[in-house]
Amino acid sequence: MGNYIYRSLMTLGLLCLLSCEKNNSSDLFYYDETGCSDVWWNDAPSYDTLTPQIYQDVVTSYLEDKNIELISFSIDYDSTKAEFCRACICKTGAIIQVEVESGRKQKMRRIGFYP
Repeated sequence: MGNYIYRSLMTLGLLCLLSCEKNNSSDLFYYDETGCSDVWWNDAPSYDTLTPQIYQDVVTSYLEDKNIELISFSIDYDSTKAEFCRACICKTGAIIQVEVESGRKQKMRRIGFYP
């Protein structure tokens, strides 16, 4: 009987520890790239060639400065979103998809991302 109670308490203790682990959930957000008004380029150095890795590094650095942890990053192209104009605010058709830690919805919306 004593052994049963001991095992039950140990199991209950382990379950409590597991339930106290950090919540690792995340959320996906999207951003429609513009011709030249994306805020992460404001303080970025100029580059001779823009590679996908440089693009990811600049966006990651910007989000980290806002205390937002980037989990994943990708860029897709949607021709239906491309605007054929030369103004900085015109959309290029490139859509940035980022996965960030959950609980950042308001911050992400404030900087132009949408769920």
